[in-house]
Amino acid sequence: MFNLKKYILFITFFILIGNILFGEEEKTSYNLEVENIIFEKNFDKLKKDTGSLFILTGATAAILYTLSESTTGWDKDSETSIFEKWENNVKSGPVWDQDNPIYNYAGHMYAGGAYYILARNANYSTLESFWYTFVISTFFWEYGIEAFAETPSMQDIVITPVFGSMVGEGFYVLQNYILDNNGMLFNSKFWGSATMMFIDPMGHLSSYIYDDYERTSHVGVIVNAVEYEGETKLLLGINFIFPF
Repeated sequence: MFNLKKYILFITFFILIGNILFGEEEKTSYNLEVENIIFEKNFDKLKKDTGSLFILTGATAAILYTLSESTTGWDKDSETSIFEKWENNVKSGPVWDQDNPIYNYAGHMYAGGAYYILARNANYSTLESFWYTFVISTFFWEYGIEAFAETPSMQDIVITPVFGSMVGEGFYVLQNYILDNNGMLFNSKFWGSATMMFIDPMGHLSSYIYDDYERTSHVGVIVNAVEYEGETKLLLGINFIFPF
């Protein structure tokens, strides 16, 4: 069972680090509509999205740590400090791991695609986006966060950046198709929005953390007169609109 109190400091640490290192006082708005894209490398956007990646990845690591060792393959030996584990794991790797294939292949390919599209959406080239994916997946995750609990994996070092970049380019093409189709997929705004969230979770999280998208909330009062059993009665109501 996930104990939020136990990991709240861990999650808060990544939130603070992401905002301190990658936040900025002045908001930089961007619009993902195709006709408004400026095809220049946008380092500020990539910097903020990377900060959001740190936040989401830190929270994900905290959740994974609560799962059983048989599920994640993460060693939870309480007699060794996490820093000693990290040093030992880094020195021991990389190794051919025996993790669940769902994590090793589907999970890491998806993660690589999610890293890759951050760079592509900041107008970096396919090659530059691949190297961004390689650095994040290898040094931030494999030899960073995951090395606190597991020896770096040979499969992950290859699968995440290489096959993840292929998946990510597919995500990028699909994203642009949805944007060209007025935000719809299968003639549905819902599936269009859900798919955009799925293929670029860090980018969407970043937009909310830094309030890059213009979102307005509305609270209104409805006043109306209705006929009921031969009498005119006053109808009062409150209307809430909260975009998300």
